Amino acid sequence: MLILKISKNFKKLNSHGVIEERSGTSVKLDRNKILLVGMIDSPHFRKWLITMQTELPKRIILVFPTDRPRFKQLKITEKNRVKSSIKVFRLFSNVKLNFAFYYLFDILFGLNWRAYFLAKFISKHKPAIIHFHEMQHGAYIFNLIINYRKVPNNSHNIISTWGSDLTLYSWVDSHESQIRSSLSWANVLTAEKVLEIEDASRLGFSGEFKAPVFITIGEKLTINQNQKKPSTRNLILLKGHQSNTGRALNVLSVFEQIEKELRNFEVIVYSAAESVQIQVDHLRNRCGIDIKSIERIPNNEMKDLFQRARLSVSLSVSDGLPGVLVEAMAAGAFPIQSANSAGKDFIVNGVNGFLVDPWNIESIKDSIIAAITQSSLVDQASTLNIEILQEKYSSEDGIQKLRELYL
Repeated sequence: MLILKISKNFKKLNSHGVIEERSGTSVKLDRNKILLVGMIDSPHFRKWLITMQTELPKRIILVFPTDRPRFKQLKITEKNRVKSSIKVFRLFSNVKLNFAFYYLFDILFGLNWRAYFLAKFISKHKPAIIHFHEMQHGAYIFNLIINYRKVPNNSHNIISTWGSDLTLYSWVDSHESQIRSSLSWANVLTAEKVLEIEDASRLGFSGEFKAPVFITIGEKLTINQNQKKPSTRNLILLKGHQSNTGRALNVLSVFEQIEKELRNFEVIVYSAAESVQIQVDHLRNRCGIDIKSIERIPNNEMKDLFQRARLSVSLSVSDGLPGVLVEAMAAGAFPIQSANSAGKDFIVNGVNGFLVDPWNIESIKDSIIAAITQSSLVDQASTLNIEILQEKYSSEDGIQKLRELYL
């Protein structure tokens, strides 16, 4: 019966139908249990999870992974498992075998197999609160089982958007029915940008909206008194994402145009897509720019790079609050960020950073040249950015918002 229901809903959604009915049963739920549905490999998700464990020590936190969890991440979240309040769903106790079967089932069955086990997991534990972190890999799964009779219809459902869920994909035909269905059963919607309510309302959301709620919670900043003034640094950092959303190649095209201005600078491109790595090699070997791409490195080494950077560039066609923006601001690196991100709530354009259209090559070029030539601009911005983070991104405020979601 469950398999038939999933198959029926899958076909309906793929034909752009919308699933709105809740035909499950109202049952007695366990108010001590909160279920999180999200990507456990994500450092943002793990930070939220660990903060929950600290702030809500008497709650049992259930986790249904929407990715393919790796060994280290499961160790982090389930250390001291006997005492831990966190319980993670898995197919097998052996984590490597678990990863292999997740990978295989994703290829064979897409989201359908996850929907089957999520329905079983919910009907077994009956959590009072279900919180979906990110829509495409989280809330979309629930759409497939929303009207299955053994899935309680009286749970309190929260969806947290991650960056592009609404800003970009609510305008994509193949995603509209999934998003409409998800918004129809969500009691609470959280977002990192206040403006996301416009897209949510356009697609029928009528529940409670909370923003800004940052998935990364916030930071208790410790200022490094020994860090060099930004104007004395000669490192430029570029996030190398080139994907449905990332636009690193546009920045590299600017670097090629301003090779003379970059002669005294080192450029490091991190998290680089393959197409970006190829262009980086081109700029180094043919244009003579001091540029290289690096593999993923530990967080402490990444923080060291931001401490050395004069300028940090990260561009995307759609984003929430980029973690790299916060890292740059905290370390004194002058940020250049997409105008469509939550960066507009942190940056006054031309004062403590630049907000640019990721497609506007001239605007990107003008911003980079200003940041590498105007020393007073980058030094004054570093002082302002610490003050802004302390005001708008404090851990105390983020923790309070987290607690209010569940209590």
